[in-house]
Amino acid sequence: MKLRRVICVNKIRPFLPVIIGISLGFSMSIVRMPISHEDCVHLSKDNVDRKLNSISRSKESMNDPNNPNAPFETMSKEEAFRYRKDRDFAPPVYDTLEDFEPRIITDPALLPKVDFQPGSNKKIVRPRFISTELGIREKLVSSIITSRNTFETLGVALNKTFSHHMKKVIYFDGLMKSHSNLPPSASGITLVLHPNANPVHILYQTLSYLNSKFGEEYDWFYITTDQSYSEGDRINEIVDHISINRRLYLGNTMQYEDEIAGTVTYCNMNSGFIISRLLLIDLVPGLDRCLEDMASVNTLTPDQWLGKCIKRITKAAVDCVSEEEGVVYHTFDLKNAASNFDPDTENSDAFKNAVSVSGVETPEMMYLLHKRFSQIEIDRTYKEIVAIQEEIKELAPKLPKGEQELSWPIGINPPFKPSNRWDIIVWDYFTEDYTLTCPGEVPKCELTGVDKLDIQNILQTAIDRLNEKYNPKGLIVEKKKLINGYRRFDPQRGMEYILDLVLNVIVEKEKEEIEISHRVNLLRPLSQIEIIPMPYVTEAAKVNIILPLTRDERGHFENFMKFFAKVCLNNDENAALIIVFVYDPETAQQIQDNDIFAAQKELLKTYEARYKKDESNSKLIPWVSIKTEIPCQLKIMDVVAKKYSTDSLFMLTSVAANMNLNFLNRCRMNTIQGWQAFFPIPFSQYNPDIVLKNAPVPEQIDITPSNGHFDIYSFDEVCFYNSDYMGSKTKMVASMGDRNTDNTDAVETVDIYDMFVKYSQLHVFRAVEPQLTRRYIHRNCNSRNGDAIYQRCDRSNAEGLASRTQLAMELFPDDSKSKQT
Repeated sequence: MKLRRVICVNKIRPFLPVIIGISLGFSMSIVRMPISHEDCVHLSKDNVDRKLNSISRSKESMNDPNNPNAPFETMSKEEAFRYRKDRDFAPPVYDTLEDFEPRIITDPALLPKVDFQPGSNKKIVRPRFISTELGIREKLVSSIITSRNTFETLGVALNKTFSHHMKKVIYFDGLMKSHSNLPPSASGITLVLHPNANPVHILYQTLSYLNSKFGEEYDWFYITTDQSYSEGDRINEIVDHISINRRLYLGNTMQYEDEIAGTVTYCNMNSGFIISRLLLIDLVPGLDRCLEDMASVNTLTPDQWLGKCIKRITKAAVDCVSEEEGVVYHTFDLKNAASNFDPDTENSDAFKNAVSVSGVETPEMMYLLHKRFSQIEIDRTYKEIVAIQEEIKELAPKLPKGEQELSWPIGINPPFKPSNRWDIIVWDYFTEDYTLTCPGEVPKCELTGVDKLDIQNILQTAIDRLNEKYNPKGLIVEKKKLINGYRRFDPQRGMEYILDLVLNVIVEKEKEEIEISHRVNLLRPLSQIEIIPMPYVTEAAKVNIILPLTRDERGHFENFMKFFAKVCLNNDENAALIIVFVYDPETAQQIQDNDIFAAQKELLKTYEARYKKDESNSKLIPWVSIKTEIPCQLKIMDVVAKKYSTDSLFMLTSVAANMNLNFLNRCRMNTIQGWQAFFPIPFSQYNPDIVLKNAPVPEQIDITPSNGHFDIYSFDEVCFYNSDYMGSKTKMVASMGDRNTDNTDAVETVDIYDMFVKYSQLHVFRAVEPQLTRRYIHRNCNSRNGDAIYQRCDRSNAEGLASRTQLAMELFPDDSKSKQT
């Protein structure tokens, strides 16, 4: 018996902690559980009757005409808001939760009516942009009141110094004939002409225009004249630090006495003022009544009239203020400045902190003010950087171990640390005259273009920084020569430079000149990322695929058609294919007896029979033929472009390309009519005879270093719009026509990439495209296409054979086998 008890205890012992824990848990829960809760309500018949009576009393009160809340039972939200506003009282506010009594509606007649039809398949149309669906508005619209006498001078000057800081800038004036043809200097300016030239009417119509056009899109509105300089960054900073949920009238406050309204506080329009969206919404419906006061319209200035109108509409609840939430609207008036005022030497706090400077009379003064304020902002930025760096130094000792070391410059990301030797960023060597980083296999080449300008700029910057550091010590530093220079681009930091300089150091006190060698490290950091606005595009555009086919490419055509049918024809993709058979003069004469493309045309007939669904005479895959001695992209496109509308999207491709649905969508998204052309860098397969030996060639090309490489010398695949091609081609022909009588040879030496770069304003988007792969094909390079095109073609063939390691193993197979053994 005792033995059984021992055995039982031994079996239970492992579970004792679990049993004890569960018991303690239940015990603690019971101890902490309150026996009664003060918030609990014990329902009884009396309690229920009391609740029902309170509901019935609330219904009776809603029908009581003396109850101010009674009408809201049957009103919409808009009607209720107008009713409250006219009766000048606020809606009831519940002080505690006990005032709110939820109720369950059981009567179907009291339920809200919902227009729902079962089985209706009404399509939901969503907004184009996420910001529209979420109700996100832009920050600020800037409005400039101009005139016929100042628009072409001060207006243009203000636009050049102000518009690139702001999201949207609009000029307003009365209807003047002088504005019918804008000068070239005013190109890009949005000018709205009002039907009335009275200054008060112009301001009235401007406010109405802003409310109707931008009242639902923007939160703030800045209004000024073109006779004042406005510091755009400071205006943006003001609206960024003030809550949008208020009725605000912010500017340079001024006052005048009115016989009816009394003391009116208004914002001086010459100094600019900011008005909130909520105030504008309340203001615009009552502007017509303010405009009926003809005495005010004829005797008051526009800003005085607006101040009086705001006071009348808001019942003196809103006045012009110069400070809000700790943000002060500083201004400076040149009319109160000294007669010898000079922006470069003015250092008063009122001037340096000004948001706007009024009283500008000449464009020259506008540009001088912009130069001075730009320098003030640069100096403040440098001081802020120094303060942040000092703060980082103070916090560094408090960081965890291993994180206390600071990188140079302080506040910039540390240098990139490669994980292996393949990730090492190579330094480029240069001097003032040449560099060792050259295209191709050239070991040494001359510094030209932007590279030379970059080196000259960084040398001058180095000398300037050395003088800033050592001039206070009585030393003057001059550059004698550059011995060695190194630079590299670090994607985490920017462009880094190392300069080995020979310097002449002049000691001012002793009038002695010393020659020393000194190494300087400089960094051109990556600046703030800027989002470039792009036109809206979708993936719905039809892609017209153009495939030129030459005599030597016939063997790859069947494989291309197989991929095209798999991607486009089987999936009803919104894409069309047109084949361009390229004949040379010799084969063109034998086309009736011995057509070299007969097999390819028969193949197209089989696809027609398999995939064509309608009975029309149009071909599913049309084709055209051209005859030329020297095939080139422009000759092919000249034939095809005439057959399509100007808004057609083209994808010029090669027979070696593998069709891919993702790439078609990238072609649609990256090609923007009148804005951008897309030149993808394909992943080209290496020569299978070298890389795969006797192994079968895979249908899909995997992107690995042993299979191929991204061919930066290939420009065979390109996406563009027909209108952009025609416009660029017209400019190119006109430019060449001024120099050559015969443009035929000149056209043969230019491809589409060169044409868009030289003769259009398009963004030429060139990027690595992993969704575009190309099978290996040896390209026939023709020197008659021009030296640039021939060199690219030859280079593509050379680098497309195999990697250097694979070529070495092919050249020295015995050495590779001995190393493996």
